Amino acid sequence: MSQSDCAAVILAAGQSTRMKSQLSKVLHPLCGRPIIRYITDLVALIKARPVIVVVGYQADKIQRELKDVAGVEFVYQKEQLGTAHAVSQTRGILADFSGTVLILNGDTPLLTPDELSGLIQFHQKMKADCTLLSSDVPNPFGYGRIVRGEGGEVLGIVEEKDASSEQKKITEINSGIYCFNARSLYAALSKINNHNAKGEYYLTDSVAILRQEGKSVQALKAADYRTVLGINTRMDLAEASRIIRQRIAAQLMESGVTLIDPDTTYIDYGIQVGQDTVIWPCCLIEGRSSIGRSCQIGPFCRIVDVVLEDEVRVEGGCFLRGGTIAAGSTVSIASQACQEKGIERFFYQA
Repeated sequence: MSQSDCAAVILAAGQSTRMKSQLSKVLHPLCGRPIIRYITDLVALIKARPVIVVVGYQADKIQRELKDVAGVEFVYQKEQLGTAHAVSQTRGILADFSGTVLILNGDTPLLTPDELSGLIQFHQKMKADCTLLSSDVPNPFGYGRIVRGEGGEVLGIVEEKDASSEQKKITEINSGIYCFNARSLYAALSKINNHNAKGEYYLTDSVAILRQEGKSVQALKAADYRTVLGINTRMDLAEASRIIRQRIAAQLMESGVTLIDPDTTYIDYGIQVGQDTVIWPCCLIEGRSSIGRSCQIGPFCRIVDVVLEDEVRVEGGCFLRGGTIAAGSTVSIASQACQEKGIERFFYQA
């Protein structure tokens, strides 16, 4: 896909009240990096241009976090008046753009490159005005429901607060991830009103508007509903962390690393681990750490910002922070022990 085919809009302006946090939801760490970094990585992989991030709450912090991401432009949503209002802030940048506009939320870090590229390809193949990514979920509470006609066609999306008791039984939800024809998008945005329970301008209303005008609206179901779920609460954050840890563990084991118990091994995103290294249960490897080949890391170790060269042995119970451990070394509690309330602890700091 060439860069001119697709522009990306990432919505990251909300205050994230359900997280009960002073920090913007999209900046919360997830396996060693902010949530929004997973989204910017995705759009980089599909070579979308331009990439527009809509900011509002803690805009300065989000801009600082993404200052090194190539090709990103920011627009400011002064008042959070809904998703349609947020997207409308991009009109100036995309005024002359006539391709596909991909709209993503900044809190969907489980979305995969295959899922996203599949959505774009489907949208462009169908020559649709709007294609939304949907999924059947076990518990649809809080999500907009996809309303279909007797023939299965998409009629519209109804938000949780506006849904009838019958509509709330629908399990197919709107992920908040869309592809739009740019001109169809901005024409529909100008017709959206805020006559709803929240008094907001919903981007979901664009689906019904396009349908009423005889435009083509498609929906593509995600194969795995977990990939489209957003993070709204601390429980969601914990579940996303579990899934990403599983992905990290699977990638490492496929590359030749032995994890004795992947479920109790916590390895941050992006950490390199060499072939034939063995990591025992209940270990945490964090930050800018990297692990060489044929290392042995015993149980109950925490390793933060440490480089282990090849064939290093770290005995169980060690806490290492900072520096480099030379190839062939053995590190243990006994090697540098200190007494603290009668408990031996090892702390390595270069």
